Amino acid sequence: PGAARGLPETTNRPPSHARTATDRMPSTLQPLLLFASLAFAAAFPDGLWTGASYDGIEAAEEAVALHQVEVLKQFANSVEEVKERVQKTAPGWALGIVSAVAGFLDETVQVPAVKAHAAAMSLAQAVSLSDLRPGGRPVRWEHLTVVSGDGTRLRATVAIPQQRGGERASFPVVVMPNSWALCVLEYTLKQQEWAAAGYVVLMYVARGWWESEGEVTAAGPLEVDDARRVLDTVETRASDWHADPSRIATAGVSYGGGLAVLTAAADSRVTAAVSLSGWGNINRALAGQGAPNLFWYEVLKLSGSPWVGMGRLSNSVSPHFRAILAGNRSEEVVGWCRTRSPEAHLQDLCGGGRATPVLLSNNAEDRLFAPDAALLYRQALHGAGCRVETMIHEGIHAMAELPGMLGFSDAVATSSPLWSRVLAFLDANLKPGAAPPPPPPPALSFQLRQPEASVFKNYVPVYLDFDSWPSPRVQPSSYRLRGDALAPPQARDVAAPSPPPKAEECTRRLAYGPDTGFSGGGALLSPFFSSA
Repeated sequence: PGAARGLPETTNRPPSHARTATDRMPSTLQPLLLFASLAFAAAFPDGLWTGASYDGIEAAEEAVALHQVEVLKQFANSVEEVKERVQKTAPGWALGIVSAVAGFLDETVQVPAVKAHAAAMSLAQAVSLSDLRPGGRPVRWEHLTVVSGDGTRLRATVAIPQQRGGERASFPVVVMPNSWALCVLEYTLKQQEWAAAGYVVLMYVARGWWESEGEVTAAGPLEVDDARRVLDTVETRASDWHADPSRIATAGVSYGGGLAVLTAAADSRVTAAVSLSGWGNINRALAGQGAPNLFWYEVLKLSGSPWVGMGRLSNSVSPHFRAILAGNRSEEVVGWCRTRSPEAHLQDLCGGGRATPVLLSNNAEDRLFAPDAALLYRQALHGAGCRVETMIHEGIHAMAELPGMLGFSDAVATSSPLWSRVLAFLDANLKPGAAPPPPPPPALSFQLRQPEASVFKNYVPVYLDFDSWPSPRVQPSSYRLRGDALAPPQARDVAAPSPPPKAEECTRRLAYGPDTGFSGGGALLSPFFSSA
């Protein structure tokens, strides 16, 4: 949208001081435009695909397109005239809006629904909505269907950066599977942001969820085969999208994070993987240390139930989940878990000279994919030869990722560095040589608890960075229960770094830090529960 503003190729987020007053959208209009843009996009086929047949959808879209082509062409001409008139006098943000509208209408007219999606995202970027910033490359959107090996049709969207005049650039690719129970709009804002920064970003809905056909088999062989068909599509459409199929990363949150690493292990075309709130061992997630995770079992089962309307969980999944919870270690159950656990595919991912770079991010109060399990996952990857970066944040499952997915990394709850770290990881591994190499990232970044931390106000998080893990800077401590008090370690234990807590504190309550608002499983409600 609009002309580039000299934005570096490696980022789509210039410093705030680089933007003049005339480039800023009036703040009172930003929230309205955010919801209007997203509602505009959701009102079109992304929302209407669910429950409808593909043939009926495609026929309806074609019929609408035939009636709308001439109207859109006339409107495009009118917008271009307005653009020429205001170009000399309008403030930057107003010109950005006009340029965005003209930019997607003066191309070859596509299905109006696709144009609507592109319109919403171009408009959001033109007015600096959320994490988006004006400038960068113009972005073209395409909605497509990926057909898997068994004929299952999967819905996908792709954000495509446009070449500048006379340019012959090809762009690296990021493939993003959806999270458990989430739809095709999940990564829309990130797709727009990263495409403007020079990435082809394809998001697809895994089988059994929303508008994609089939049943959910919980990251099994069918889902991995689907992902490989998505990679085939990238290769087939590479010339249309100006994509470089030799530079592909997979990335996702939660279910999508697990699929991202499993896909990278199964297909050497993937050269880097990003797992955010993902898992390494599915048995450890559902029954870690022999403790059945009943709450998350019910959440996963309920959200995948067909009557809820988000997905269609295969009848084979719940019995296997129950077997894991019951401690069943039969050969069949163990094999089912191994197939779906990235830690069981380390040789494919890290061996044979691949040493696939992997970025892991998990949360300290995640009761599904717990932080200790994440650190074991990190050690398994590192030991097998993969290059691993790891971040551990405050918050429950996917809480560190959520603000950035909604486009508010710097506006809600925390000025989180997570998504900027993800983009830096992609730049380092998919755009080598495009910019001076940054300093080597730490092996592990661990967010500290802060008294001022809260979901109700913005704050700057503090991280401890470790160049290696385990680190000699971290020494374990152990305490023993003795009556109603905690006794200091005995001589055979490691030395106590400080006196134990007072006995009266331990007998009345368990305290491990101030209430951040992220704990207790209910991100926004725990402060109210604790005060009730």
